Amino acid sequence: MKNIKKSQFQTADGSPTLYMEKFDEYYHSKHGAVQEAEHVYLKMGLEHWINLHPNIKKCHVFEMGFGTGLNALLTEQKATQLLLDIDYYSIEAYPLTPIELNEVNYNDYLGAKAKGVFDCIIKAPWEILYPVTTHFSLKKMNCRLENYIPEATIDVLYYDAFGARTQPEIWEDHCFKPLVDKLNPGGVFVTYAAKGSVRRALQNLGLEVALVPGPPGKREMIQAYRPLL
Repeated sequence: MKNIKKSQFQTADGSPTLYMEKFDEYYHSKHGAVQEAEHVYLKMGLEHWINLHPNIKKCHVFEMGFGTGLNALLTEQKATQLLLDIDYYSIEAYPLTPIELNEVNYNDYLGAKAKGVFDCIIKAPWEILYPVTTHFSLKKMNCRLENYIPEATIDVLYYDAFGARTQPEIWEDHCFKPLVDKLNPGGVFVTYAAKGSVRRALQNLGLEVALVPGPPGKREMIQAYRPLL
């Protein structure tokens, strides 16, 4: 995102994130960037879906807010570990430059093996589904939510937008419908948020919604589920 100041920040678990001056927001929790991503999106999202569907070896993940690519990186690691084929779709209205993404430097925290994968994620072309590794393909799209038309059904939905304090327009009820409409029966929706308005919006769209324990520094988060037909 050109001409918008961003600075590096080391979170409490030692992993890095970025601070964006425009929105006065951090891309991840100050209490731990990797801890938050692993808890909210991997444990409560992808791993929960896997536990519900242990015999399925193909998964479609959609992420609202590509950001620094951390959720994609951790999801690739899980896909490789479990030999689970994942097609990962993500939209981002304000893409970071490759230089900014490299400056986040996750390999110092996650190890050298992650560096090669993260380099591939950074260099993956936008707007096409690109095979990053054997079990993980990625499609990054430079798009605002209101202009996005979902193209594939979704098994796991990561809603990782900046908070409602700074971007209330992407937390309004109507924002969720196009995405939730694509959520498969048995699909899982997760977000770090715990707002009552979000819970009610998801319930009105037919999801079973629960407040579950949040990551470090946050008491609760939303985990939702589309019942099987």
